Amino acid sequence: MQKSGLLHRSYAFLALGLLVAIPSSMLGQAESQKPASDRTTTVDVNEVIVDLTARSKNGKFVQGLGPQDIAVTDGGTAVKVSSLRLVTGAQGDHLLTMVFDRLDMAGGHNARDIAGKILKMVPQTGFSFCVMRAQGRLMLYQDFTTDRRILTDAINLATDEEKPDAGKSAETAEKRLIAVARTGADQTGARVAPSERSTDLMLLAAVEESQSVMQELHTQPGLAGLMALARAEQRISGRKTVLYFAQGLQSDAFTESRLRDIIGAANRSGVSIYVIDANALTYQADQGLLAMTAIGNVRSVAAQQGPAPTTTGSGASMQPASPGPSGPGLGSMVTNQLDRYESGSADPSANQSPLVGLAAATGGAYVAAGGDLKKPLRRMVEDMTTYYEASYASPIETFDGQFRPVVVKPLRTGLIVRSSAGYFALPPDSGQTLRPFEAPLLKLFDASPLPSALSFEAGVLQLGDMPTGNENTLVVSVPMSELESRDDPNSSLYSMHVSIVGQIKSKTGALIEHFGEDIPRHGSLDSKESALAGSITMQRHFPAEPGDYVLEAAVLDQNSGKAGAQRVEFKVPGLPAGPSLSDVAMVERIDPVPEEADPNEPMRYGNGRVVPNLSEKVMKGTKELSFFSIVHSDAASTAPPRLEMEVLKSGEPITQVPLALRKTTGAATIPYLASIQTGGLPSGDYQVIERLVQGGKTAERSLTFQIQGNDSASATSNDKQGETGPAQDQALLSSADKQGSRQLVITSLPATEAPAPTSEQVQTIIEAARTRALEYGMRLPNFTCVEVTDRSVDQSGNGNWKPRDSIAELLTYHDSEETRSTLEVNGRRSHLTRAEMNTSWPFSVGEFGAILNLVFQPSSKTEFTWKEAASLGDGSATVQVLNYRVAREHATIVLTQGNDQVAVGFHGLVYIDSTTGGVRRVTLEADGVPHAFAVHAASMSVDYNFVAISDRDYLLPVRSTVSLVKGRKKVELNEMSFRNYHRYASRTKLKVQ
Repeated sequence: MQKSGLLHRSYAFLALGLLVAIPSSMLGQAESQKPASDRTTTVDVNEVIVDLTARSKNGKFVQGLGPQDIAVTDGGTAVKVSSLRLVTGAQGDHLLTMVFDRLDMAGGHNARDIAGKILKMVPQTGFSFCVMRAQGRLMLYQDFTTDRRILTDAINLATDEEKPDAGKSAETAEKRLIAVARTGADQTGARVAPSERSTDLMLLAAVEESQSVMQELHTQPGLAGLMALARAEQRISGRKTVLYFAQGLQSDAFTESRLRDIIGAANRSGVSIYVIDANALTYQADQGLLAMTAIGNVRSVAAQQGPAPTTTGSGASMQPASPGPSGPGLGSMVTNQLDRYESGSADPSANQSPLVGLAAATGGAYVAAGGDLKKPLRRMVEDMTTYYEASYASPIETFDGQFRPVVVKPLRTGLIVRSSAGYFALPPDSGQTLRPFEAPLLKLFDASPLPSALSFEAGVLQLGDMPTGNENTLVVSVPMSELESRDDPNSSLYSMHVSIVGQIKSKTGALIEHFGEDIPRHGSLDSKESALAGSITMQRHFPAEPGDYVLEAAVLDQNSGKAGAQRVEFKVPGLPAGPSLSDVAMVERIDPVPEEADPNEPMRYGNGRVVPNLSEKVMKGTKELSFFSIVHSDAASTAPPRLEMEVLKSGEPITQVPLALRKTTGAATIPYLASIQTGGLPSGDYQVIERLVQGGKTAERSLTFQIQGNDSASATSNDKQGETGPAQDQALLSSADKQGSRQLVITSLPATEAPAPTSEQVQTIIEAARTRALEYGMRLPNFTCVEVTDRSVDQSGNGNWKPRDSIAELLTYHDSEETRSTLEVNGRRSHLTRAEMNTSWPFSVGEFGAILNLVFQPSSKTEFTWKEAASLGDGSATVQVLNYRVAREHATIVLTQGNDQVAVGFHGLVYIDSTTGGVRRVTLEADGVPHAFAVHAASMSVDYNFVAISDRDYLLPVRSTVSLVKGRKKVELNEMSFRNYHRYASRTKLKVQ
């Protein structure tokens, strides 16, 4: 296991993090109110070492501190500090990593300005920067350097995705990184210093791991990138800093645990995270929103000044042709009620961004939009070069995997101490980089007998000789019927949450592979009953030498607390000479997974990954079963390989057919999917045998499966127990007989693409999405949020965007109606209405349900065609992508420019969540715009994600873009982001005097 370079000792590191019971609101409190996590904690059986800083109230670092000046508790137990050592002037460059999250145009402009100021304020010597961007995975634009000119160029590219050289720059930087990491020399052959190669190895690990973190924790790219960096930087000694440029964070029910994971990894590695808010909206306006909402004066001001302009979206130029009836006036409502803001906590700090807590808990700082950089940067530089190490005897009696908070309190008057938040009590020398969710799962393996309260399936599929070696796939499958769901009738959603750990060990107990995944799952209450027949699966592949192994698997239902664990022995055989087959797997489903997510995935079929059904049980009446295998042809044979499949029932053959196999020359690895039409098969035990014949040699693999359920009432008494006699079998096997004169229908599917859904399945997807879309607005709570619109223009149509302005509005959603009040224009407080801003807005049809209604309402007579299955960027959901088109005669929108209006049709794409039926993304492009009209083209897109409001998840807009083409080339672009969602619900009557 890689040790931290900060302490070159034989102590085993324990993962750090905040106490699970600590509410997220506490993370946002001011530094003076609680000790923030600052640095690394290390521990062995006898000693704990904690890094800390000490400052006076005016922020000056305090020297000459002794053990008598602080009091320390570990897990609530007072401990005696044995030494307190001042560390100063660490050798070598101090490393700062700039990470730019997804930024809109105005956010990218702000981030560039702020990053430029940081480069000027940090000392020119002794500090190295690198530049990265979170886009699907971490992308490297510049490895560590002190050259500020080169850094400026990299920052410009990383923050402006419209630049044509942006992607090429990242590709060039990563090619150099790979060359240096692998050979110690760059692409020209020039050798690099050992220290540079060490940092490049670390960066390569972070880049590679960021994609797997998204898979393990199902989180958004920015948080996955922070986690990957925090883990990877444990390889580098000394203090490290990450400067994270973001535009807020949309939180769902699982965000807090994801932030704890990052905090734990960062504290373990000695990484401080400084969050830079790149929003155009200033901190003062953001806080003003909260104050206005909390005391209800948004409505009272509106009542005094007259009704605020109400729109259905982010503009007024494209509107529904027939607006619906309006609700009660804003003025009349305020006379008898006051809507009270609900934050879920009485603590005002609960309203702050979760990123405030992330920064504080890792010893960094949160720099709000428009905030002063000087103080946090000055402290950052000092913290990286001067700090204390405190050590004490460990009070741990058992390594139970529980979090042990470490609290350091000053005993001197006027002293402010910052220390690590604590650590997880994990076994020393475990050789694993563990996440907090894994600790209780690993404890399950110590129980005898192993716990079995939660049933699940676990196994290893042997796939044979692949480019990466003798490949195998570990599969842990948890039936959804075994898990407790949290049902929310308000949003018509249920949620489940299961954590899984799988380990491969040698027969002697040596750890070979370790995998873990924390899996949240949302689903529609309407489809819950059918969903319970499915499973939640963790699937990982690994190469292994021939030998005997043990699979350890553990699962934990986070909602009910039920857990289960298994040990399964298995053998990896040597690679055979001649043709060979992998294990045969019954297919439960094929999940779309982009190739870049894992280019070496051995169970890839088309654009997806095969998920096997380990139970090998299906219900009677299932129309079709698919079986996956990998064919390995013989390189030494000139004869073509032949593949056949045989099906048996109760040991008796019922059909045997050849399978089509594409022509190959030499050695070839061919993924293969065969489908059997099984609708007429009786219940009972079956076997599928695949045979590969080439050059006189035969390879054979088989799989048994069971069709469950009672047959017809005409069966014998044995049928009541799910069995049939020979006579009944013969009658029910109408599609085959023992002589093979009538065979089961067995088809092979093309390996270039996963099977498309049938027309009936597509129609089911559409109708489920239609139901959700038409009910969408009615199921949303009354809430407020900040809508920030960044407007840009490209006069030439060649991508040369110029920022126009930035507008921040308070969006109030009340009884399915949207009301907007201006907060700021270009960072200054404003009460201008949209009409007074002297501009024509690009079209909008409303992000909160209106656009969904236009697509799915029956009167639109929308034509849908299935396009593909895809996976969301964070891997949290599979979506079905459909093309749609609404003809002009059925459309209900008009395009407006000045006093001119024209009715238009529209088309686009909808991305439908496979488990919830909700739309996760929708695009819209206007059709039939007359050539003489001032607007030549108009388009819109809206992205929806789960956002927690008062501890409940709702599918809400998080981003939207609207563009308008005018004249010959001019393009106007609006980029909207929605942040700071809060619910208001309770109503208090006002007594009028």
